[in-house]
Amino acid sequence: MKKKNPVGTVLIYLFLLLMSVLVIFPLYIMVAGSLKFPQDLAAHSWQLPSPVTLNNFRRLLSYNAGTIVRTYANSLFITAAHTAIVILLGSLAAFAFSKYRFAGRRTLFVLLLATMMIPFELCATPLYIIFSKINWLNTYQIQIIPFTANVFAMYMMKQYMDGIPDALVEAARLDGAGHLRIWWSVMMPVTKPVISATVVLVALAKFNDYLWPKITITDEKYMPIMTILPTLNDKAAVFNVPRELLLTGCTIVIIPLLILFVFMQDAFMSSVTIGAVKE
Repeated sequence: MKKKNPVGTVLIYLFLLLMSVLVIFPLYIMVAGSLKFPQDLAAHSWQLPSPVTLNNFRRLLSYNAGTIVRTYANSLFITAAHTAIVILLGSLAAFAFSKYRFAGRRTLFVLLLATMMIPFELCATPLYIIFSKINWLNTYQIQIIPFTANVFAMYMMKQYMDGIPDALVEAARLDGAGHLRIWWSVMMPVTKPVISATVVLVALAKFNDYLWPKITITDEKYMPIMTILPTLNDKAAVFNVPRELLLTGCTIVIIPLLILFVFMQDAFMSSVTIGAVKE
């Protein structure tokens, strides 16, 4: 058995440690800055907050007539609604492609996968024109409904469902279950790991979405927080907040994403190896 090179191992761990520091350090600056008084942040931006204060969070709640709170609530609502519809449609499509045989199934599946190669920027202009014609600009539905037919989500769930024995579906059918009953009562509980992983990925992408709402939303009432944050410290923009409030805004943005990942990390990690191990 070939012995490991201790020098090489040390270099690998040093490299990983360096990469970890590079990733964590901006997060540390952000969280620490949100817990400092303005004078402490100006004088000691890299040091630990001493004393710690939550006043920045209280100030942010009331800043500019509650703009941050309103846009934050918009982001949570839009993300939750969009993710739920993606899971609903994706699981139905995955179930059909995985457990049913129909003419043109493979061709249709390949064509759907091919749409993932089309860049969003190529579709933005025609989509904008279409939705402007039906008066969907500056609405919640234009941020929720488009892109809910998520091919990537469908593909992930189909790959997982392919590993579920067809006998399970046949047994449910013999018991008198219909198509929707089999999907809801049999397939959905069994596919919880991949659904959890898909929820995390879709929610992250939607919550962090910037370009689409920036194009279609000009009314502050419907804006998600991601379109507001970049303007908070822009002197040429409507909003111009102190640095500690900007860091506080960035901190509260990552909170729901961290909570989502913490609660679903086990199922998420177990789904990473989907298709990697064959019986």
